[in-house]
Amino acid sequence: MRLNNKTIRNYLFYSFLIFLLTIPLFYFVVRSVLLHSVDRSLRSQLREIRSNLGEIRSQADLTAWSRLDKDISLSPTDEVIGDRIYTGYRFSPKHREQEPYREIAGVITVGGKTYRLVISSSLVENEDLLGSILLVQAIVLFVLIGGMLWINQRVSKRLWQPFYIALKNMQQFQVNKQTDLPFLASTTDEFNELNMAMKNLFSRSSEMFLQQKEFTENASHEMQTPLAIFQSKLELLMQTPHLSEEQANLINSLDVTNRRLIKLNKSLLLLTKIENNQYQTVEGVEIGAVCSRLIQHSRIHAEARNIAIHGEFPETIVVSVNNTLIEILISNLLSNAIRYNMDNGEILVRTEKDALVIENTGVPIPLVLSRIFDRFYKQAGPAGSDDSTGLGLAIVKNICTLYGFSAGYSFREGRHVFRVLFKDDPK
Repeated sequence: MRLNNKTIRNYLFYSFLIFLLTIPLFYFVVRSVLLHSVDRSLRSQLREIRSNLGEIRSQADLTAWSRLDKDISLSPTDEVIGDRIYTGYRFSPKHREQEPYREIAGVITVGGKTYRLVISSSLVENEDLLGSILLVQAIVLFVLIGGMLWINQRVSKRLWQPFYIALKNMQQFQVNKQTDLPFLASTTDEFNELNMAMKNLFSRSSEMFLQQKEFTENASHEMQTPLAIFQSKLELLMQTPHLSEEQANLINSLDVTNRRLIKLNKSLLLLTKIENNQYQTVEGVEIGAVCSRLIQHSRIHAEARNIAIHGEFPETIVVSVNNTLIEILISNLLSNAIRYNMDNGEILVRTEKDALVIENTGVPIPLVLSRIFDRFYKQAGPAGSDDSTGLGLAIVKNICTLYGFSAGYSFREGRHVFRVLFKDDPK
């Protein structure tokens, strides 16, 4: 949920909470005020009637007077009670329903006789007035809340615009591409400080990238030359006549170590170039054709251990990638399948729907899935696998990440299965 919507949601929740609490409270307060006003009027009428009883001379006058006002009820009584106010209901023939009345009951004495006097006041008009007041209040509150939300939406959208532009710049920023990303000036100091901090961060990141790229290139070239010279000297030394067995073993150990250093240097350089996105050239590559070519190149190493390689390419897969990188990806998977296979083993390379699958026999236990694509991680394998640098699958993972592919591993039926999915899984 966007930040602005979160803020509005909190305002909306608070407004409705206040609305739900104030409407009942307002209803009871206004109703209490209206009832108090009616009660005061009833008491005033009762006092006025009692003060004017002296004008009534006979029973006939009293009866005639009581009939003049339909809201006055008079009946003989022997009880002497205090004044009491209460709410009652009467059936209205006109509206055919029970209607509320507020009544005050008291006693009066006329001609030596005691009468129970009840004065009534209809609450229908008060209820209608109360309903109208509540309706007006509800409308005002809804208009107030709606206006507040609308204004907040408009103001927040304009207020947060510099933030969203800065966020978009951060999403579009690529460290290997120096572009002048636009930042929107704001009247808010915090947004201006954010823009300045991001500009400095982008600038420092680009500078560090260029320095790292330059260092990597220089280090690679500087290391390749002495390693190549050292390798050539070792080869010349191997050809020296009359070497003792101990000297030959020592020179051979140095040769193996130096070859691993050369291979490690190339692998690290390749990883750095991939991460720096230095392979910009992209073209359509047919996966089956590349696999067929690399299988032919790998047969020499596989036949040395009597490992059979089979290729099945029923699906034609064409992807837009750098040709060198896709060859490195497939070559590393094939080399891995050969290196960690068993003698007289088998490798199957096949294409599926938008995927390349390479499965091989080997150690009858699954690899550690959480670490298999980590750099320098090597699991124990058969003899002859010691020359691995531990970077082959890490390079595969980086190439997949670069192009949005996904690399996965599974172990089923005694076979190690690597699967490269070239498109998002439809599931």
